[in-house]
Amino acid sequence: MTGKQINVGIVGYGYAGRIIHAQLIKLVPRLNLYAVASRDEKKRTQAKSEYGVVTYDNYDDLLRDARVDLVVIATPHDSHAELAIKSMEAGKHCIVDKPMCITTKEADLMLKVREKTGVLLSVFHNRRWDCDFLTLQHVIHAGVLGKPFLIESSVVRYGKPASQWRCERNFMGSILHDWGVHLIDQGLQLMGCMPCSINCCTNFLIWGMSVESYVSVQMQFDDALYRIEVSYISHAPRPRWYVLGDKGGFIKFGLDPQEAALQRGDIGAAKEAPENRARLFTTLNGSKVEMTLESIPGRWVAFYENIAAALLDGAELAVKPEQSRQVIRLVELALSSAKQGKPIKVKET
Repeated sequence: MTGKQINVGIVGYGYAGRIIHAQLIKLVPRLNLYAVASRDEKKRTQAKSEYGVVTYDNYDDLLRDARVDLVVIATPHDSHAELAIKSMEAGKHCIVDKPMCITTKEADLMLKVREKTGVLLSVFHNRRWDCDFLTLQHVIHAGVLGKPFLIESSVVRYGKPASQWRCERNFMGSILHDWGVHLIDQGLQLMGCMPCSINCCTNFLIWGMSVESYVSVQMQFDDALYRIEVSYISHAPRPRWYVLGDKGGFIKFGLDPQEAALQRGDIGAAKEAPENRARLFTTLNGSKVEMTLESIPGRWVAFYENIAAALLDGAELAVKPEQSRQVIRLVELALSSAKQGKPIKVKET
């Protein structure tokens, strides 16, 4: 690392690399967007024009550059484990776009290499800093819902994925390896532990893809049910969150606005639509109350601020790879449950 700034190289300059990672990295003064590796000449030219970065058409050449301190893997899911392992073995710190990888076996190998090399490894679970999730966390911690016993988390739409690789199982993994890993990770953050059992159902309707069109996952905790729904075939909307506790309820529509703002090139302009604000139902002074809540602003840049602090100040890593490994394990168990048509107990590992 050069002084108090970390040189970052991004591998892959498609949607995730260009629209999300590059912009967020540029917002953190202690990170320097230094290089981009892409096999696509047009994307290399675009990256150099937009950010003035060094470009490579070969991943190995980027890894040989001694000036690169941190590598961000922003490529299709099936390549995450292999590219991350090569990065760590080259002595580079590594960030992997979600999902961490496809299988628990891959995750365990990544952790083994991390231990051997002593570099930093983290996974881009940026949805921990969504406005909706932060608001729900605050409401639960404030106690106004009492003890939550049902948490439903849904991301649904109608339409085939725009990227062809997201339609193919060999590259994608499953529908759970996309939005599903975010929702599972958020569930583990809310509950603070692994579930007792997991039950999953899927279908492959309409689009003729090898990736699922719809998935529903139920994770049973000791005294609460956490239910996930991810769908490409939902004509009707669902709330992003529907939560019931013994003292109140919480409902919220709409996605965090940061991604849409990044697509416009200005995350600072992210603004939530008023109609998407959460509604809280509870009892105050013996009377039933319904109120609309202002959302806690989302801050995806906090992920990269933490990476800089971890590398330069020794701060605790916010997204630990061991946590991401547990998410991948639950994805595998969910898919096994769907295949077997029955719930599966989650054992300690």
